[in-house]
Amino acid sequence: MRKYWLYQLSGWFGYSAAGIFINWMGGGALGPLLVAHAALVSCGIGLTHLLRREIRRRRTPDVPLSRLWPALALASVAISVVLAGLVVGVNRLLGNGAWDLVSVAALWWGMLLAAGVWTILYVRFSEKRGQEVREERLQLALRDAQLHALETQINPHFLFNALNSIRALVEIDPARAQEMLTRLANVLRNSLRRGGEHTVPLESELEAVSDYLALETVRFGDRLNCSVETERNAALCRMPPMLLQTLVENAVKHGVGRASGRADLSIRASVESQLLRIVVENTGNLAEPRGAGVRVGLKNTRDRLALLYGDEACLTLEEANGRVVATVEIPAVEHEHESHTGR
Repeated sequence: MRKYWLYQLSGWFGYSAAGIFINWMGGGALGPLLVAHAALVSCGIGLTHLLRREIRRRRTPDVPLSRLWPALALASVAISVVLAGLVVGVNRLLGNGAWDLVSVAALWWGMLLAAGVWTILYVRFSEKRGQEVREERLQLALRDAQLHALETQINPHFLFNALNSIRALVEIDPARAQEMLTRLANVLRNSLRRGGEHTVPLESELEAVSDYLALETVRFGDRLNCSVETERNAALCRMPPMLLQTLVENAVKHGVGRASGRADLSIRASVESQLLRIVVENTGNLAEPRGAGVRVGLKNTRDRLALLYGDEACLTLEEANGRVVATVEIPAVEHEHESHTGR
């Protein structure tokens, strides 16, 4: 806020000083010029400050900047007309010479240039600051997701169940026990390895989830029936890291884990109408009590989707015929060799 007022005052005083000097050198009386430009500075700061408040009111995450430019252009013209009229009116009132049409037009053009430059600079600086704030919030949301996943995966119950399942395999199937230890290491490593990337290829998320599901399959045995159907173009699309992991963990814990008999869990991914659509479906019932961890995980996921994609993404959770269906839709952006973050 301090920088904003510093730029406001220095900009308008600098512009006014240049105007006073040019008009004084052209023969204008210094007294009326000082009065007129004092009014100009006051009015210019006041009008542009009101414009700033309007920009902040209208500039929401789901409103693209392109929608605001027509209104901003109109506001700049209106401000320039008011300022030019103010300067001409004060000068005429104080008897500081006659103003012909060319002089008035030149004055208005200068005011329009000043208002336009102010608007462009403010929007650009605020966009940069907004991007920095959004980046900070994304980093916090990603750390929260990593922490939630890590807490789930080093939870004593999960580790005990996984190690107990592996222990049972040591004597009867040593090769598979060794494989499960590797998968357990992969699961834990995956929770720790994410850096600053806000999106990763879906296929890399599926690899991490496959390790987790392999461990849970050993634990649940024939009770857990998993299936994965992914279109090739969907696997190449980018998505927020740990998002799929969160949905699958919820499905296992609150669907499969509470089922009295055989339970199904399916993951489907496709691209439809330029949207990546991911569906995690499991046997279960939404009427069953949901843990605080689930609420935190789903809220975190929705927050991250909103930060990354605005209103272009959604996460829904529904129940139908004894099955719970979690559906995520995000813009389909294919993976490129060079990594990138944000929108």
